[in-house]
This record gives sequence, structure tokens and C-alpha cells, in this order.
Amino acid sequence: MYIYTSLKDKKMKRTQIYIDEDLFEILKMQSKLKNKRISNLIRETLREKYFKKREKIGFLNNAAGIWKNRRFDTEKYIRTLRTGNRLKEFYEE
Repeated sequence: MYIYTSLKDKKMKRTQIYIDEDLFEILKMQSKLKNKRISNLIRETLREKYFKKREKIGFLNNAAGIWKNRRFDTEKYIRTLRTGNRLKEFYEE
């Protein structure tokens, strides 16, 4: 395995993948249209697919932190939601 350094000082690892001919043709066409190397297109696509998930997870972790110092009784809250005449109204109709 080879390790390269990119222009952005990120360590890059060399790998080899096998893709279908039709996929390769699409990559070749996109490479010419966007004036980018196929390897860059693949990296960009992988980042779009997998880093978005990381961002969502990070957002959820940050949002969950909002409740960290609150005292909140979940069972009590749910019971207050369940009080009322919904069942009675449902069966009387």
C-alpha cells in the first residue's frame, strides 16, 4: 500500500477498485465535462455520501446535549399527554 500526501496536507492512501464498464464510461464522461480526474470524482462522491451521515450524527449529538442538564420526567410527561377523554369519545360515537 502506498501513502501519498495531497495538496491539502491530508494523508491519502492508494487503493484499487473494480467497476463495471458502464460506470467507468460515466466517470470518464463526467471527468471530461467537469475537467476533473476520475479519482477526484470518486472521492467527492464518497464524501457526499458518507460525510453527510457524519454531519447528521454530529447534529443529533449536539441537539441531544441540549437536554443534558435538564431534569425531565419522561413518564410523567407521557401520562399527562394520555389523560383526557379520547378513548371515551372514540367508543361513544
